[in-house]
Amino acid sequence: MNIEYRGDDFLYLVEIENKEHRIFNQTDGSRSIEADDIELDTKDKSGADYGSVTETISIEGVLTEDDPAIPFLENAIRNKKMVKVTRLNTRDLSTETGNYKINNFETTSSNGEFANYSIDATLNGSIKEGELTEVPDGAPDEKEDVEDGDGGVEG
Repeated sequence: MNIEYRGDDFLYLVEIENKEHRIFNQTDGSRSIEADDIELDTKDKSGADYGSVTETISIEGVLTEDDPAIPFLENAIRNKKMVKVTRLNTRDLSTETGNYKINNFETTSSNGEFANYSIDATLNGSIKEGELTEVPDGAPDEKEDVEDGDGGVEG
């Protein structure tokens, strides 16, 4: 019997200083691959072929204190930098990694609700498949989990 995938079987990671970081508290993620048409119409046949192929991702979640990915992504769009993003299948630890242009970075903060982030990005180049040995840690459960013995925050 085949088991269906759930949304939480997939996570997005961002490479910061040559290390994969899990974006904290992801609530939604999507990927879209689209191809333009090249129309073929001759005396012998007509049809369509592949034109440009565009792959985009969208990631949403709850803004979380001490998440290094959020300021990194904000700075990337402000400074027009490409970002290495990895889509991780948590069941088999397979990955798809590519360089992405951040198209949109949005935060919302309504009274009485959690503050949220939303990121849209377009692939620049090609995808590299791979795998990880473990799922990177997510957001800590409690504030004490991120404080060291001196009361400071660990890096």
